[in-house]
Amino acid sequence: MLSPYEVVMWTLLGTGFGVLLSWIPGFHIYNLMALIMITYPVFMEVPESFPFFALGALVAFVYLSILPSVYLSVADESLILMLFPTQRYLVLGRGHEAVWLSLLGAVGGSIILVILGLTVIPVILPPLYLLFSPYITWILLAIVVFMFLSEWLKAGDREKTPSRRLWVAWQQSLGGIFVFLAAGLLGFFVMNTGFVPAKFAYVRLTPMFIGFFGMPWVLQNILSRRHIPRQDTRDKIEASMFGIANGTIAGAFGGYIAAFFPIVTGGMGALVAGHMASSRGDDVFIVSQGANRVLYYVGAFFLLFVPTARLTRGAGAWLVSSIYTPKTWIEFYYAAGAILLAAGISFISTIYMSKLLARILTQMNYVKLSYVVAVLLAIITYLLADIPGLIVLAVATIIGLASVVFNTRRSYCLGGLIFPVLISMTGQTGTLLQFFGLTPQALMGG
Repeated sequence: MLSPYEVVMWTLLGTGFGVLLSWIPGFHIYNLMALIMITYPVFMEVPESFPFFALGALVAFVYLSILPSVYLSVADESLILMLFPTQRYLVLGRGHEAVWLSLLGAVGGSIILVILGLTVIPVILPPLYLLFSPYITWILLAIVVFMFLSEWLKAGDREKTPSRRLWVAWQQSLGGIFVFLAAGLLGFFVMNTGFVPAKFAYVRLTPMFIGFFGMPWVLQNILSRRHIPRQDTRDKIEASMFGIANGTIAGAFGGYIAAFFPIVTGGMGALVAGHMASSRGDDVFIVSQGANRVLYYVGAFFLLFVPTARLTRGAGAWLVSSIYTPKTWIEFYYAAGAILLAAGISFISTIYMSKLLARILTQMNYVKLSYVVAVLLAIITYLLADIPGLIVLAVATIIGLASVVFNTRRSYCLGGLIFPVLISMTGQTGTLLQFFGLTPQALMGG
């Protein structure tokens, strides 16, 4: 059993690890988890320290990865909904304020997570899981359908002819369906064939997510010849207390949905919660996304520590549980304190790094920087998954750009994860592989 001193030490080391890496453009949670696994030999003699190291790194990722989403338009899927509002802030010279708003949501989400974790979650989680587990497939399918319905038929009333009005009204929705299915087929291919070799199993989805959500934004920056205006780095925000509270609660609720239900991601949870809470305004929305990410990433990992639940949600929890699974209530209480400790350090680090980035980027050529980021994303992909990863990155980038062409939600790219899981849940994976003339061994020379 670790002492309180050892818990603090390993949490600080993990937080420092996350702070050093998580601000890098295109750095995804899968990348962080893969690197955490590489560090595992350090913990061979004290495996029970590994979850606290990973928890600190994960909290730091949630906070520090706000920076590239605001200043460089590179993010993971849970920030899809957040990108457009933050880009408006950036264009107005208020990028640092956007960081502050997201951080306020993240801090609020951290506090809510710890309070719920120490009070109601251990009590209500087991019966809730037993209640909903038989219907997970239908719940996931319902959320996917809601994604499409919430964007249904938004335009076309001003066109001159009925046929033109019909096409304009439907092209955005049809484009979303196309992106979802294309991403889904790519995800199915990556997850059920040996195209990306087994030795890259921990990171085989990373090239796909970089292609869906990272590379298209960088290419847009290059093609649009964007320039970052001078940024106001004063620590001030223009938002009401009610708006901050509303955004925090809505985001926390969406993040909890994503953390509790498998495969439901932060972006999907935020979409549902946003409609339920009727959140309006860029400031409220940015705050909600900060809270949403904490409950989604950290909340899912925190479930690993709950002795009465034994729920394993998310890549981080699955990887860490293969090494050591916390078993006692004292480890659970330690984890709650570790979250607050890592959140405080990450909050301060993000504020100062935001000021630094705001000053540096306004003095640099943004287009040239975007070229550097694009090359960096390609190098990261190659180092993680070799040539097959670059091929997957290229295809995923085309699909990500298709969402821009159709002016539809980039969240439909989540079909790359949702579609193959739904197929697996319905037991039709083999049928679909046969339909395309594929087998798991087909691309491995078997």
